Amino acid sequence: MTQQSRRARARGGALIGLASLILLVSCASTNTELLKAELDAQPAAVRATSADYSGDIRFGFTDGIEARGKTVPFTLNAGLRSVTPTRLGFRGLLDLREFQAQAPQLLSGPLEEGCALNVVANLDETGATGDLIGLVGTVDVELYRCRGEKTQGVEGRGARLISTTIGVAAAARANVRGQCVRFDLADVVLQPTGFLGGLVNLFGLTERVEEVILSKAEEFADQNVNCPKMPPELSSLAPVLESGGTREIGQGGIGVALSGSIDTSADTLMELLALMQARDIVGGEQ
Repeated sequence: MTQQSRRARARGGALIGLASLILLVSCASTNTELLKAELDAQPAAVRATSADYSGDIRFGFTDGIEARGKTVPFTLNAGLRSVTPTRLGFRGLLDLREFQAQAPQLLSGPLEEGCALNVVANLDETGATGDLIGLVGTVDVELYRCRGEKTQGVEGRGARLISTTIGVAAAARANVRGQCVRFDLADVVLQPTGFLGGLVNLFGLTERVEEVILSKAEEFADQNVNCPKMPPELSSLAPVLESGGTREIGQGGIGVALSGSIDTSADTLMELLALMQARDIVGGEQ
C-alpha cells in the first residue's frame, strides 16, 4: 500500500469516526429527569415546617429580598428557648417559595454577549429536594466569527457559525456565612443534543458554556446575599447565626434553616425595657 493510499484510508477512517459520533449524539434528546439524575450531589431527605422551629417563644414576620432590582417577599418563622443564663437559643425557617415562583423570570436572560459567543439562559423550573435546590432549563448558544481583534462585543460579530440549545440542570445550596445567607452552585450538568450538539462538543463550547454559567452564578450569588434582620421592635434581639442550610418545605418548596443564639446581657435587657417604656408597657417618670 502506498503512502498516499494509507493517508486516504486514514482520512476515510476519521470521517467514519466523526460521522459515528455525530450520529450517536443526534440520537440523544434533552431529558430533564436524566439531567437531574446525573447531578453528583445526592441530597438527603430534609424537610421542614414552621412548627419545627417553635420554642418557648414563637414569632414570625415578612420581609423582602432584593434580586435584580426587584423586591421579593419572604417569611421568617422562628422560635426562642433558654439555653444558658445569658443566652437564648434561636431557630428560624426562611420560607422562600415566593422567590421560587419568580425564579424563572429572575434567573433567565443573557449570560454572555461577546463577539464570538452569545449565551442566553432559560430557566424552566426550580425546587428543593432535601438539602439541595435543583434548577432545570436550557441555554441558547450562538457561535460567531469575529470580524477583527479591534472590534469587540456584539458590534464585532461576523457570520454566525452555530446556533443550538443545550439542556441544563444545576444544583445549589444555601450556606450561612456570617450573618447572611448565600446561595452557591454545587454542580451543573450540560446536555448538548443532535447534530449541532456534536459540533458543540467538538469545538469545546460545552466547557466554555459551563464556565460562563459558573461565573454568572458566582456573580449572582455575590450580588444577592440575603441578610435577614429582626423586625424593629425586636432589633435588640439580634441573633448570632451559627449554622443553616437548605430545607424542603412541603413538596419541593424552597426554605432555609437558620440556627444561632441571642445575647441576653444587661445591655440587651435595658434596650428592651426602654422599648417597653416608649410604648407605655412599663411606667416611666412619675
